[in-house]
Amino acid sequence: ANREGYQSEDHTVTQIIPRADITAPRHSALTTVSEVLRRPRISLFAFVAAFAVVLLSAWGIYHWTRGRTHQPSDAAMRWYREGTNALRDGTYYKASKILEQSVNTDSKFALAHARLAEALTELDFADRAKDEILLAGSLVPDRSALPALDALYLQAITQTVSRDFAGAIESYRSITESAPDSEKSYAFIDLGRAYEKNSDAVKAIEAYVKATELDAQAAAAYLRLGVLYGRQQNMAASDAAFAKAQSIYQTLSNVEGEAEVFYQRGTLFNNSNHLNEARAELQKALDLARNTNNLSQQIKTLLQLSTLSSAEGNTPQAEQIATEAIDLARTNGLENLATNGLISLGNTFFLRGAYDEAEKYFKQALEFARRYKGRLNEARALLSLGNLSVTQGHTDEAIAYIQQALPFYQQGGYRMETFSALTLLARANRQKGDYDAALRAFEQLLVTARQVADQSQVLLAQEGIGTVKLRQGQYPDALNYFEQSFEAARSLNNPQKIIPALINRADIFWRLGRYSEASDALNQAKTLSSGGYSKTYMAALSQIEAEIALSQRRFPEAKAYAQEALTLVGNQSEDTTFEAKLALGLAQSLSGAKNEGKQLCQEAFDIASRSGDPWRISRASLALSRALLEAGDARGALARAVEAQQSFARYAHQELEWRAWLVAALASLKMGDQASAQSSVARASDLLVQLEQKWGSDNYRSYLNRPDVQYLRKQLSEVVAVKPMNSP
Repeated sequence: ANREGYQSEDHTVTQIIPRADITAPRHSALTTVSEVLRRPRISLFAFVAAFAVVLLSAWGIYHWTRGRTHQPSDAAMRWYREGTNALRDGTYYKASKILEQSVNTDSKFALAHARLAEALTELDFADRAKDEILLAGSLVPDRSALPALDALYLQAITQTVSRDFAGAIESYRSITESAPDSEKSYAFIDLGRAYEKNSDAVKAIEAYVKATELDAQAAAAYLRLGVLYGRQQNMAASDAAFAKAQSIYQTLSNVEGEAEVFYQRGTLFNNSNHLNEARAELQKALDLARNTNNLSQQIKTLLQLSTLSSAEGNTPQAEQIATEAIDLARTNGLENLATNGLISLGNTFFLRGAYDEAEKYFKQALEFARRYKGRLNEARALLSLGNLSVTQGHTDEAIAYIQQALPFYQQGGYRMETFSALTLLARANRQKGDYDAALRAFEQLLVTARQVADQSQVLLAQEGIGTVKLRQGQYPDALNYFEQSFEAARSLNNPQKIIPALINRADIFWRLGRYSEASDALNQAKTLSSGGYSKTYMAALSQIEAEIALSQRRFPEAKAYAQEALTLVGNQSEDTTFEAKLALGLAQSLSGAKNEGKQLCQEAFDIASRSGDPWRISRASLALSRALLEAGDARGALARAVEAQQSFARYAHQELEWRAWLVAALASLKMGDQASAQSSVARASDLLVQLEQKWGSDNYRSYLNRPDVQYLRKQLSEVVAVKPMNSP
């Protein structure tokens, strides 16, 4: 942030238009010239001279009135300078309180209003920040009346508050070029913050490093470097930057700055699952915030401690701490922070699966935000409710919540929140089975992400489109998008994004019968996962291995991998649990353990039914139909096969539909209905042939080489070979 204001105190001015003198005669330039023309004895020279006098007078009046700007009082200027220094030190709560003193002392001090808006933005008081920046703009309707550097600062802050981060970057870049040497370090800190808000960590780091090169005591720059290096998993650089920031803040006796170092370091530890270290740092931050009565810092630190307790499995303590934060905010009239606390408390219950409690707090947050006209927090509460509804399988409710939040985020320039809303909307529609709507949302996300060159969101959009294409049976198209998402993940050089991309590639490769490529992708993912990443990844890898083994009819390996996946995943991923039970159930059924297989397939079907996801339900119906057939329940197998077939037909998924027709044919044959069996097998054969047209010859041939497909085609032929009764 910036030190010493926009300019020196001798030049800090705000325009005010002087009142006209109502006693003076009123003559326009046109009236004066007309009077001259009515005097016949005046020479041409005199006329020209008079006209020149009129023009010069008008020019002088304009520039005299334009240059008359408001001079803030000495007291307001002192508060302003101190508040700006606090901003530049990264102590935003202190800055907000001091700048409030400045504008209370002199309500016409435009630049103080702008700086207050900047501090409020950093504290997440978006609505109040907008009010302040609008007021600043009304006090200076013509920015050209200000000195050039002041006008740039006002423009940059206005762009930041209105979330035009690309514009703010350009304005701050201009400031770095024109600021005096004593101001350049602070200008680069401002530029770094703009880059951060624009999700460009690399450029932000460059700006902060430049700030430290210009001023070795730039504590705020070191603080932000500690945060950004930590997010990049460069812990050595992060520790060094935090230590430097803390040392400077201690030397300056800047307690808020020192507390912020502890808070950011603790948050980083919390996010990386180093819970003991996180608690130690956050407790230090809380103690310092309490000593200085810094309410904002106390509340946000308590909320972070609440999430920490939740991660430790101590839910009662998490709830108690979050409630303390909410009460502190309410008592002190900090409605924005109280609403954030309710959302945080809801998330605590959400993460441990207590959905009813989570919903209660999210709805309280929504009601609180609407009561106090907090539009941003209203959108956050709506998005939280949408996320919860997607998780619960209440897709219609989810879509309704998200569609209320999305316009606010889009119109307000909240890019990351817009991405989240679009992603949730796409997932809700995908889960509902409305694949056209899901594709539209993912494609909108892709276009938006590409416009701002956000590779993380590009990756998510491409991955999302790939999953929809998979559900539609368009495997080659799905592979294309998964390949693109993999390249995007590699460009980010983030293992936690590369591993899922590799898993998606492997999943499509084996479905197309390209086992060697699937194996390569899985081996790469295993190598990365061995670095201590989540068990969820390891479980997903085992689950894919189970499906590959099942498709190759290697039933013992399929059972072993599926059981390993279930052991690893615990209750962390319902999706992996569903897939692993499906694979294990089929492996048991096809290897002779018919009752066990039927039971597992029924459990997978129950999971699918609770989710309300047509994709899961139809696949579980198909697996259960096969298990029932193996267990001798032909009638039950036929009913489930018909359910699956109708669902696959609705989404034009020929690859699974032909399998459903085959099970229906086999069940009909066991029931003695040869006519229905022949009709079903004919449908299956037609659909199988259509896959070549849909996928292309190469993909079709590799698919036909799958051992399970060869076995099923053999069963098709056997049904065809059965002669109808009474035939010659």
